[in-house]
Amino acid sequence: MINTILWDVDGTLLDFLAAEKYGMETCLDEIGVKLTEEMLSVYSRINRSWWEKHEKGLCTREEIFEGRLKDFFGEYDIAYTDYDHFNRRYQIALGEAVFPVDDSLTLLKELRKSCKQYMVTNGSRVAQELKLAKSGIDKLCDGVFISEIVGIQKPEKAFFDYVQKATGYVKEETLIVGDSLSSDIKGGNNAGIRTCWYNPKGAPVRGEVIVDHEIKNLWELMEILEK
Repeated sequence: MINTILWDVDGTLLDFLAAEKYGMETCLDEIGVKLTEEMLSVYSRINRSWWEKHEKGLCTREEIFEGRLKDFFGEYDIAYTDYDHFNRRYQIALGEAVFPVDDSLTLLKELRKSCKQYMVTNGSRVAQELKLAKSGIDKLCDGVFISEIVGIQKPEKAFFDYVQKATGYVKEETLIVGDSLSSDIKGGNNAGIRTCWYNPKGAPVRGEVIVDHEIKNLWELMEILEK
């Protein structure tokens, strides 16, 4: 029986792409640049590639924040080089933008009756603490683990060892739910716990990962837990 759920936040409980659009639109507007859909798509691709490097241990968090902006601004000849200021403003904007997925807050309230729930996220501390407070998720869960604070990121086994030590979760009774194969599902595999891939678009499985459960709507999780 599953009695503990480790939740990813961005792209799972909350719509990260919508928040990303809000954040980039807000911050680019402040430096006199109008965001287009094409620009947003290019930024998303660049951002994902940098986070994938980080998950593989090929770059630091600081290198992500500067590198993705250098790549993006260079792509569109945007003459702005105060990457640190832009990133700090962007993290705040990301935290201000809260877009729940699949009525996820109601689901969290329902699951509180039978499960312990913890947030496990690689997002920045500033953005995550803001959005978790604004959404009310921080009041609906039993704990929050942000990789920037822990000092280790998903999918590293050491990250999950830290969470297990702090919470006392039993591996056989724990499930991780997330949208990222390389971070959440790979992390669950490394930790030796069951995995549930949130895959609303029906993407194919990539990489050497084991997906125990797959859902397109978060509420499908209820059926999995009942079994």
